[in-house]
Amino acid sequence: MFVKNPEYFLAIVKERSISKAADRLYLSQPYLSQYLAKLESNLGVTLLDRSHTPLRLTPAGELFYAYLERQDYLDRQLESDLRTLQSQKPPQLHIGVSTWRGSILLPDILPRFSALYPGVEVRFFENNSVELDRMVLEGRTDFNIMHVQPPKENLEYETLGVDPFCLAAPVSWKERLGLQEGAIGKGELKRLEQEPFIMVARGQKLRQTADEILSRAQVRPKVLFSTKSMETAKRLVAGGMGLTLLPMSYTTLLSDRKGILCVPISEELEASWKIVIAYPKGEELPCCCREFLRLLRQRMRERQRDSTEKEM
Repeated sequence: MFVKNPEYFLAIVKERSISKAADRLYLSQPYLSQYLAKLESNLGVTLLDRSHTPLRLTPAGELFYAYLERQDYLDRQLESDLRTLQSQKPPQLHIGVSTWRGSILLPDILPRFSALYPGVEVRFFENNSVELDRMVLEGRTDFNIMHVQPPKENLEYETLGVDPFCLAAPVSWKERLGLQEGAIGKGELKRLEQEPFIMVARGQKLRQTADEILSRAQVRPKVLFSTKSMETAKRLVAGGMGLTLLPMSYTTLLSDRKGILCVPISEELEASWKIVIAYPKGEELPCCCREFLRLLRQRMRERQRDSTEKEM
């Protein structure tokens, strides 16, 4: 409800006199009396008991006075909040992302987001999944984009997509390995046990997932080389040095598939990993976070649709 010049009524109540309130407000007493009469007429109630000296509030006046006090507080709070907002730094978005996953997703999403929200400062932190879990729990990131770890009870996980793994082999080894069209299963992988493997170093989620796939196939690989770089492993395969296991999305990340044969792995070996968003459970994400995630989900749906259309 809009009340014109509420400070007039508040002054009358505080002074408990129309004449004293008029002096305080530098108004004439008749003018202030007319203001009060018009206010009571508009509200349809009597606000002040004029038979009592000093003036005192009627029950309706008590209610109206309490309303104006709250409204005055809210007005002052709004002014304070707006001043604080003007003096604050621009909104910041802190994203944790696994290193190679960031290379795939961020170039797609960040330009779109920055064009729509130029006032938001975006900072992202690249690390392995274990460290990313720690960072989001400590509040150093708003959310993470990562490969799923054993779930933490105090984190919420939302699946963005699934990335299947493949066996990467030198093209020149196709006949030697007897690789056929279609997915490779337990038996085929077991037959490759004595072939040299190029693996990423232990401690990385990529190595953990590759080891789990090989374990399900009961394969103990002969690891010829171990490297911290997925791209190094891939290039060594292209150079004819051995085999490796890679997510399909990584096979064209930094370089193409020249010299590499990518063979899908059968679903019986659960050869894939989930890409998830992780954030603290029970917490409301800031608006800029929700908008970034909206664009991310949209882009993931587009990628999935494009992938399905290519397969058809």
